[in-house]
Amino acid sequence: MPDGGRVLFVDLSSGVSRTDEVDFEGLLGLGGKALGIRLLEKYLSPEVDALGPENVVAITPSLMAAYSLAGANRFGAFTKSPLTGIWLESYCGGTFGGIFTGTGWDAVVVSGAAKEPVHLHIEATGARLLPAADLWGKDTFAVEDELLERLGKRSAVLAIGVGGENLVNVASVMHERAHALGRGGLGAVFGSKKLKAMSATSPSGGRREAGEPFVRIRKEIADLAAKSPIGAGYRDFGTPAVTSLANELGAFPADFFTKGTAPHRSTLEAEGWSEWATREHLPCPPCPMRCRKRLTLTEGPEKGRVIHGAEYEALYSFGGSCLVEHARDIALLSERCNQLGVDTVSAGNLVAAAIKARELGPAGTVSPFAKDAPAAGDVKAIDELLQAIATRSTSLGDALAAGLDDALAALGIPEWSITSKRLDPAGYEPRRLKGMALSNALSVRGACHLRAAFYKPDLQGELEGLDDTTYVETYIDFEDRMMLLDSLTMCRFYRDFMNWERISIAATELHGASVAKADLQALSTETHTRIRHFSLACGLIPADDTVAERFFRVPTDRAPALDRAELERRVRIYWGKRGWGKDGLPR
Repeated sequence: MPDGGRVLFVDLSSGVSRTDEVDFEGLLGLGGKALGIRLLEKYLSPEVDALGPENVVAITPSLMAAYSLAGANRFGAFTKSPLTGIWLESYCGGTFGGIFTGTGWDAVVVSGAAKEPVHLHIEATGARLLPAADLWGKDTFAVEDELLERLGKRSAVLAIGVGGENLVNVASVMHERAHALGRGGLGAVFGSKKLKAMSATSPSGGRREAGEPFVRIRKEIADLAAKSPIGAGYRDFGTPAVTSLANELGAFPADFFTKGTAPHRSTLEAEGWSEWATREHLPCPPCPMRCRKRLTLTEGPEKGRVIHGAEYEALYSFGGSCLVEHARDIALLSERCNQLGVDTVSAGNLVAAAIKARELGPAGTVSPFAKDAPAAGDVKAIDELLQAIATRSTSLGDALAAGLDDALAALGIPEWSITSKRLDPAGYEPRRLKGMALSNALSVRGACHLRAAFYKPDLQGELEGLDDTTYVETYIDFEDRMMLLDSLTMCRFYRDFMNWERISIAATELHGASVAKADLQALSTETHTRIRHFSLACGLIPADDTVAERFFRVPTDRAPALDRAELERRVRIYWGKRGWGKDGLPR
């Protein structure tokens, strides 16, 4: 990427689009996250209402997709979150990333709000706004199918469901049925803009010429993805491969974060799925891992039905938090979430909160509608509640649609919060995996496992015995590399293959000049500091760099409560090493 780029700016209020020339100096050829914060700085005032027309959505392609790098057929989206009120980033696989890259735009920025539902179509020549009233009210699967029939070859579609239309704060933007721009409510931002769908069409892509060092690492990375034990694990089972290990370690959150192991783990673990379904392994071309699973049910009342396999996070949120006993039923609930356009992690935790309020009874709740919550593991009632959340059609569904902290307050049990910065965490118990406690406290978008992927060394026992300074330095090394992967817009499953040497070679190829590890580390600190400034302007305070109070007070059956002093000490060390001073405020 040169020091300047072309941004397609679309104002939905006026229906006018334009080309902006934007300064990319200092990005070292990278895009994604490093570019995303610069776009929000340019186009967005932090104090705006996240669901108001002044909020923007910035979409950036993977620059590596043009080089046919395995793991790079992705794109990123950036906005102000309606759930957390701060910075939101989300990334997605599928075919949209490569097709969007083929249009030649360095980014698309969408602002304003249409009066009636619209479909935004992106091509190399610019943007077209098309009426979408006939699509409003339809699920994401139907919308994508209809639009792909209308569009030409090499087209891809993003769509919201009724969750986004009803401004549910955990609504997602969906792609190809099982890919999601999830976490934090991007779908609600689309819905507030009456943006039902976005699509792209581009000519058939060719591989961009590259220098010898990049050609070498491209082959190395593809070989590792195809032949290494890590690649084989994802190819065999996908993300559910983690389920057995997390349970074994007591790190699988169950019964709404009261236990560290699911009592029914054997019916969740991917190793047993062949007993009730056949599997197809689906890729995001040209990735050889093929981690996404399409299942054909071979038993039960829906025998013959084709669905997508549940990801690990759905196995945790529905199988762990809600105590649904069978992975088949969790896959069906995940499919429902995808149709409705709601985040599977947050949706499962919202249902689990309602279940817990019902269990606590009159002594534990002041909410008159907790009695309408499902019982733990009741698949039919959970499915009905998911629809009520997405449509806001019942008092309980409407309360849950606001997000977990507001829902817990409405249910009368705010002390059961599990969030950091108002985002509920992923499926790694932070009292058992203390690296996840630090990650949840420090992640820029709230309780997130992916911004540093620090659960990996935690699960493997690599953090045990480290002093606080070394512990934090290790965390920063992981966070820096993951930030750079997000700026190359590469899949997280390639984190073990993208060491500093390969990241430097990829950046050098994009930048056209040598990029060293120190340059990349400096860019990461600068990017994190820019995001920190943005979120502080949105209302974040340094004291928000923590985990839910419950984790400091209440143990699980497999781990003690967190040591508050230890976590606070590590957070302060992190602030210092990022140059944010003892008070966590960048100068």
